[in-house]
Amino acid sequence: MTKFKRTVRALDFWTLASYFVLFLIITPIIYILFNLFNETSEQTKTLLNSSLKEYFVNSLIIIFFTAIFTTIIGVFLAYFEAFYEFKFRKFFNFALVLPFAVPNYLFAYLYADFFSYSGWLVVWLRQNFGIKLHFDMMNIYGAIFIFTISFYPYVYIILRGFLAKFSMNLIESAKSLGKSNTCIFFRVILPLSKAAIVAGAGLCVMESLNAFGTPNYYGVHVFSTGIYKAWVGYGDINAAIKLAGILLFIVFFLMFVERIFRKPYAVTTSKQKVFKRQKLSKKAQNIVVGLFFIIFFISFLFPMINLSIWLKRSFSDVDWAHIINISANTLLLTVFSTIFIIIISLFLTTISRSQKGKTKELSNALANMGYSIPGSIIAIGMLVIFIWLDKNLSGIYHFFGINKSLFLTLSPIILIFAYVIRFLSLGYNGIEAGLNRCGKSCYEASLSLGYGRLVTFFKVDFSMIKTSIYSAFILIFIEIIKELPLSSLLSAPNFRTLAFEIDRYASDEQLAMTAVPSLIIIIFCFVLLSVFYKLQKKDKF
Repeated sequence: MTKFKRTVRALDFWTLASYFVLFLIITPIIYILFNLFNETSEQTKTLLNSSLKEYFVNSLIIIFFTAIFTTIIGVFLAYFEAFYEFKFRKFFNFALVLPFAVPNYLFAYLYADFFSYSGWLVVWLRQNFGIKLHFDMMNIYGAIFIFTISFYPYVYIILRGFLAKFSMNLIESAKSLGKSNTCIFFRVILPLSKAAIVAGAGLCVMESLNAFGTPNYYGVHVFSTGIYKAWVGYGDINAAIKLAGILLFIVFFLMFVERIFRKPYAVTTSKQKVFKRQKLSKKAQNIVVGLFFIIFFISFLFPMINLSIWLKRSFSDVDWAHIINISANTLLLTVFSTIFIIIISLFLTTISRSQKGKTKELSNALANMGYSIPGSIIAIGMLVIFIWLDKNLSGIYHFFGINKSLFLTLSPIILIFAYVIRFLSLGYNGIEAGLNRCGKSCYEASLSLGYGRLVTFFKVDFSMIKTSIYSAFILIFIEIIKELPLSSLLSAPNFRTLAFEIDRYASDEQLAMTAVPSLIIIIFCFVLLSVFYKLQKKDKF
């Protein structure tokens, strides 16, 4: 009891406020878990019995092979980039991250069109050489290919950052024992990099479960498409909640497995000697550069060539007033949501840095939960909560002369809150990393002089973590502007986003019309990735 009283006294107003914010953030997830075991209607039973097995098997196949292929590509790229010197290495260092600028569903549309009967290369080969090329992309194997080229940068970037700090003493010790580079890779580097590899592969798996546009367009039935079909197609919110709940348990299980495999070996990764990359032989260099270029070509350059062809075809048919309106909506929504997430992240991390032990672990777990949860789950949770709010606020709406019965549900507010839940982890982890690098000495010195937490933050912390804040802003902005599952379920009829518009054109088989909104997203993401790359080099992450 004494321990409990001390804990209660330690919880000041700001700490309680941070827990209240975190509770609001996980409310949609809690709602789904509590309503998972509600009585099931006959319609819901029929829908689940006919589709649940297919959703589960397809999702399992996709995440398994996506994890394997992204790991192979990411490890290959990171290893050679980190330990060897070769032509165009600095170019590929940035170029191989560019798939982040392209939404995965756009990859799906581009490659499906290219290999279709009316694809420009297929038509050219058929008309000029009589070669009938046929390759069906629109299946589960095509979805795995799309996810692989879209998500391998997660493994590449995380592992590259880890290997940049790898202890050269370990490598030199292995070489002194007569071990070859191949042996060192498999016996030293790979085992010690396990935590970084698993972290990257885990993100690829979560992104694959979250993806909606690719499996929906390719006709692959997975949980994300099933939730959308249950809610939008059949109007069965009960089935959508149950599918979301099942997917939630799958995600929790995968997070548990990932946590087990991420346990690193107890070794230091600090470099004790000057890092020097090895030079490759001419033949090996040609092979490595060739493979690097093939990956870059498949994952970015080739899709951009196809997109430019679409742009040429559709340019004269573009409704520029409509595009400008949607772009303005998207930019306004994205910027406001990103700023809101950054403010909440700053508040939570400032409170969290004074916490210790289990309290701090709980705060970190709650703040990071949303990024591991697929957008379709968050969307369903937000829908039922906002519909409930609208029903209970109808009297207030009537008092203020608001005639819309679903005022909040059909407003951009629901999307903003959904984005906060989904992407808070990016802001929280980025800012927390910046605060950890700064240490607590200046922070505690300011508090000892009588300044409060708020004044200390603006006078001391902010100037030291500006780069971390800017970097977090960029990452959140890129993720939000590309986000489709939340947009497809929560966009208001009069407030569409670029991602929603791209999906609408694709659903109507007007693929060429997706070129302009897609290029707007890619240009924004490309510019921000360039800024992010420079910030990383300047801050020496």
